[in-house]
Amino acid sequence: MTVFDAARRTPRIAIAAAAAAALLAGAAACAQGAPEPAPSSSAPVLGVDNDRVQLMEGASASVAAEGADEPVELELTGYEDGTEPTVVITALPPDGPPSEYTLSLGDHLEAGGASWRVSEIGISESQAQPASVTLMRDEE
Repeated sequence: MTVFDAARRTPRIAIAAAAAAALLAGAAACAQGAPEPAPSSSAPVLGVDNDRVQLMEGASASVAAEGADEPVELELTGYEDGTEPTVVITALPPDGPPSEYTLSLGDHLEAGGASWRVSEIGISESQAQPASVTLMRDEE
């Protein structure tokens, strides 16, 4: 009886090993062809369209309304994932102490003489893709 059990087990083990090898080969092929994402790839949004700012974790952006005296540096300094994700944005005015804001989707932030609305929050568990938040300038 032991001979028959081993005989039935061997093809199953061989099939499982072949499937695992094919899966690993496919994953390796995908990883080799995929370009590394550049952390600054979405940063030009600030310079291209002044009504939209995308803040990436670890990078700051200057915002100012037309006619504003000096721009304010905004920096994404923290975030919390969950049913209602939040981000922590630190505003660094040229003169004066920094201010910290905890914001959810749709919340507003006054900075650089303009009102900014949180339109997107991107949170990833991957080190390769940092967290991000997109702010849209409100029409006045």
